[in-house]
Amino acid sequence: MIAVSAVTIAQANEEVNERLTDMIEQYMNVKNALVHNRDDLSAAWAERLETTIATTPDDIFDEDDLAEWQGSRGIIMDAAGAIVDAESRESQREALNELSIELRSLIETFGNPGDTLYILACSDYDEENDVFWLNDSEQVANPYHGPENINCGRVIGEL
Repeated sequence: MIAVSAVTIAQANEEVNERLTDMIEQYMNVKNALVHNRDDLSAAWAERLETTIATTPDDIFDEDDLAEWQGSRGIIMDAAGAIVDAESRESQREALNELSIELRSLIETFGNPGDTLYILACSDYDEENDVFWLNDSEQVANPYHGPENINCGRVIGEL
C-alpha cells in the first residue's frame, strides 16, 4: 500500500508540474503578445490559460496545498478573464500585473517545473507601484509599454 501511495503522489506531482508548465507557457504568450501590442493574441492566449486553469483537477494537489491552489486559481481566472474581456490594450496590461503577481506566487509555492524564470519590474508604468512580469530570459521586453518603451525594466529576482 505504501508503494501505491508513493506512485500516486509522484503521478500527482508530475501532473501539477505539467499543468504549471502549460500555465507558464500560456502566460508567456499573453505577455509576449502585449510586448508587440497584439491585444488580439493576448486575449486568445489568456482564454487558453483560463481553460487550463478551469480543467486542472483539485485532486492532483496535496491536501496541504489545495487551499493555496484554489485561492490562486480564482485570482488567475479573474485576471485572465479581464484580459480576454478587456476593451483596450491598456486594460489588458493592468490585468497582466495581477496575473503576473499571482503566477509568481503559485510558482513560489509549487516550484518552477522548468528552466529559470526571471522576475522583472518597471516603475515607469505606474508611478505609485512597480509593475511585475515574468520572463524566460534576463532580456528586458516590457509588456506594459510595448515597443514604445520596450527597454524599461530590470531583473529583480529568479524563480
